[in-house]
Amino acid sequence: MIVVPPPPPTPVGHTGPPETPPWWSELLTTLSTWCTHHPYPVVVLPVGLLAGALGRTAVRRHRQRAAHDHAHQVTITPPPEVDPAGAGVLWATLTELLRPSWARRLRDGQPHLAVEYRWAGRQLTISLWVPGTLQTSPIQAAIRGAWPGAATTVTDATPPLPDGGLAVGGALTPILPAWYPLATDHDLDPMRTLIATASGLHTGESACVQILTRPATRRQLRRLRHGVAALRTGTHPTNPLDPTTWLRMGLDLVMEILGPPRHPGTHTRSTTISPALLRADPQRDRDARAAVEVLTGTHWQVAIRYGITHTHPTRGDTDTDTLTRRLVTLAHGLASAFGVWAGRNRLRRLPLPHPTPVLATRQLHHGFLLSGSELASIAALPHDLAVPGLDRSRAKPMPAPVSVPTGGRDTKVLGRAEVGGHAVALAVTDARHHTHILGSTGSGKSTLLLNMILADIHAHRGTIVIDPKGDLVTDLLDRIPPSLADRLVLIDPDQPPGTTLNPLDGEDHHLLVDNVVSIFGAIFAKHWGPRMDDVMRVACLTLLRKADPTLILIPALLQDRKFRHQFTADLDDPEGLRGFWEWYETAPATLRSQVIAPVLSRLRSVLLRDFPRRTFGARTSSFDMRRVLDGGILLARLPKGQIGEEAAKLMGSFVLASAWQAATARIRTPEPHRRDACIYLDEAHNFLNLPGSVQDMLAEARGYHFGMIIAHQNLTQMPRDTQLALSANARNKIIFSCAPEDARPLAMHTLPELDEHDLNHMDAYRAACRLVVAGRETPAFTLHTNPPRPPIGEATAVRRAATPATRTSHGTRPPNATPTGSQPDPTPPRVGTPHQPEGPTTPDQHME
Repeated sequence: MIVVPPPPPTPVGHTGPPETPPWWSELLTTLSTWCTHHPYPVVVLPVGLLAGALGRTAVRRHRQRAAHDHAHQVTITPPPEVDPAGAGVLWATLTELLRPSWARRLRDGQPHLAVEYRWAGRQLTISLWVPGTLQTSPIQAAIRGAWPGAATTVTDATPPLPDGGLAVGGALTPILPAWYPLATDHDLDPMRTLIATASGLHTGESACVQILTRPATRRQLRRLRHGVAALRTGTHPTNPLDPTTWLRMGLDLVMEILGPPRHPGTHTRSTTISPALLRADPQRDRDARAAVEVLTGTHWQVAIRYGITHTHPTRGDTDTDTLTRRLVTLAHGLASAFGVWAGRNRLRRLPLPHPTPVLATRQLHHGFLLSGSELASIAALPHDLAVPGLDRSRAKPMPAPVSVPTGGRDTKVLGRAEVGGHAVALAVTDARHHTHILGSTGSGKSTLLLNMILADIHAHRGTIVIDPKGDLVTDLLDRIPPSLADRLVLIDPDQPPGTTLNPLDGEDHHLLVDNVVSIFGAIFAKHWGPRMDDVMRVACLTLLRKADPTLILIPALLQDRKFRHQFTADLDDPEGLRGFWEWYETAPATLRSQVIAPVLSRLRSVLLRDFPRRTFGARTSSFDMRRVLDGGILLARLPKGQIGEEAAKLMGSFVLASAWQAATARIRTPEPHRRDACIYLDEAHNFLNLPGSVQDMLAEARGYHFGMIIAHQNLTQMPRDTQLALSANARNKIIFSCAPEDARPLAMHTLPELDEHDLNHMDAYRAACRLVVAGRETPAFTLHTNPPRPPIGEATAVRRAATPATRTSHGTRPPNATPTGSQPDPTPPRVGTPHQPEGPTTPDQHME
């Protein structure tokens, strides 16, 4: 017999209907019943979700590879003074550069950039990581547009932190939604605390603050607008795509499940804040106004990460723990430095495991939203004038005017424009206005001269080079092909004997003598007086009355009576040369010695050396300077350390004098038929010793199609009148890094584009230029000189082919050729050993 238990007693007072199951129970029952009758979707849906997840992962990996392959980093060197408004200009410009077409975005995704502040010890560098899907040139232009004085360097991307060792890091994220702004108004540089914290790093420690950013998506902007609208109306945002909406709904569902059952007619307290309470918030009006300001301008999706590493930790556990605590303290200091941006909103730090590989990947999946002004305040260049560990750009780059040639026929390339990277050239016709090149030692003058000279040589323009150091000519010989050696005249102490230059060889005797006397007087200015000038002038004019005079005959003329008689016997001008020699013959021997001793000592200081005596001792020059100007090549290698300073100055001055005589002789050639020629004077202050003013020579040389390139280190090397002549008549200015004393007057030629600070802070192989184009002076600009051409390596063959004793070629004649109708040269005694000394010599102090 089955005993049925009695029903439970009915609770007293309960008279309502039986309880109904909750709605979620009915939903689960209905869902399970549907899945039982429709098994196919139950299987297909998970497979589809899995395939979608795998496909999304594959697309992400493809886009990540595309971004990291051939990625670059643009290192930014700030200008001496940073404009705080430049960061806003930069990010406004980059907004448009980071909006690819829909096809590229579908293939490569939305590109992002990474601003990285890196410290290696105390050295700070600021760089912008650019993915391989973007070109760096527009970004460089945007940086220069934001900060005109900034310099950029593009290199392959490198990890921001070194691998190995201890590493500590974190991330920063705002505590409130994007419509609550960060503080952006700062009286001082907001990055000062961050830089001060990192400036205490030790050797072996590295740190990086990385700011990844890309333009905000439309979904993020819609959410921002909904949030601002809700803040203004005092309601919660109800956007279904808002994660907080779904979180609020999830919390309501949990409370529904875990809470007590709700009976009909009962009421529960709402989990949402009433709009009335929101409207009563005393900060709401201020937040609403600030949120409306956030809506203006550009918006960016941002992620901020930081890390610090030590690559040489000690092996001991105690020391490692101490080092770890130090790194943690430094990392907290980096994060705390962002407290300066705390306003209505602020950034809080989150842990970041394995910061080194995370920062190296530079992935930006999800980030928080910042306005353009907020990003420009956080990701900017430091404003302070003195920033620990940060190098400044030395001079601002300036673009070359469009009118400046970029190359082609009848031009010579000077280098490449710093802005734009295109070639910069000087037209041959404009080179007639002469070129003044000034710069400190090692600034790049010789490299520029080398390239300009080679351009003239290969264009078959007459080229003369006077080099008092020797390296420039040596480099030229390594780069001149042997096929051009038949045009070459080489004056070099290392060259076999043969090339000769007679300073007294010419048609205008008085001009020749003026040149000789002026050159000697300028080189020996400290001891040169009127009596020495008179003796030298009379001696040269006397020798010129006979055929083939040379400088080495002057000692014999002054000391040997028999030798002198050959030149003075037929003189018939008692008020001129004859009068001087009559006085000279009747003067006591002691007086004669006092008169001629200073002249002889100066001559002996030069002519006792083999190379000057060999060069000046021939009766005629072994080459025709006029033919050199018409397409030949003359290289005068006159190293002071090898032949002496005075001999180098004297020989270079005589080469310049001979070239100037040949140039002035072009007056008999119609102007259209005068071929362009140039003379290059390295260390030009050693050779500008001709009679008359440099200003007159520069002014007249242009008409002879004879351009002068004058190079030296500083203005004080030139007399004041020469400085003024170069300022007025050497109209093409190429200025490398120079002393502050020189930068001030030189800036008068480059203002307003480049000031004296720029001229004083040029990097090596970088120059400020003010050229002449079609007779008009252009605004100043900056350029980088081109590297030297690679050596050919045929210097020995070129030297051998250039020896006058082995050939007679363009611009040369046999060294012992005697002009038609000339008389044989009387044989003089050796210099310094006269046959018949006429009295003792006296010291130089008795010359006056």
